[in-house]
Amino acid sequence: MYEIEHRAVISEEKYEDLKIALDDQAKSLGEDDKEVAYYIFPNRLLKVVRNISKGTGVLSLKLTALGQGSAFKELEIPFPVEDFDTMNAICKEISVPEQVIVGTQKRSNYEYHGVEIALKWSEDWGYHVEFERLISDLAGKDAADAEILEVAKHFSVTVMSEEEVASFARAIRERKTTDGKD
Repeated sequence: MYEIEHRAVISEEKYEDLKIALDDQAKSLGEDDKEVAYYIFPNRLLKVVRNISKGTGVLSLKLTALGQGSAFKELEIPFPVEDFDTMNAICKEISVPEQVIVGTQKRSNYEYHGVEIALKWSEDWGYHVEFERLISDLAGKDAADAEILEVAKHFSVTVMSEEEVASFARAIRERKTTDGKD
């Protein structure tokens, strides 16, 4: 499976307005708060996730880095949530990422016209929204991109270009390195 993703950084006011609109117009998929360790590599992203809301854990490998296109092949392996610290210890021992960033993400998930919408807040990204469609074959990427952009437009959200995503992610990584928080 491939995730087709687009995202936007939004103001707190837009976040609140969007939450009202989504609560009214979209199907709520519930809260999805997470603690995540991001192991950042030049061309991929490994995540160890503790889903606080659901009491689950997952190891996730995205085979594309942020800012390198909207299509992400993602491989996931669930694990017992009580093994979160052990899974992080294993990842630290067997991998040599460029950087590790750990943070908590407040998240509410919705579905609107076949597009999953995650309304999020995190220390690093601030208020933001992610639009996503799953496809089995990259032949459907253009159609999925178009569907996502139409849904974003419906909710008056301008998604970031890949260059903007890459620049924003780079700024976070630089700030974390400067702050000594990686």
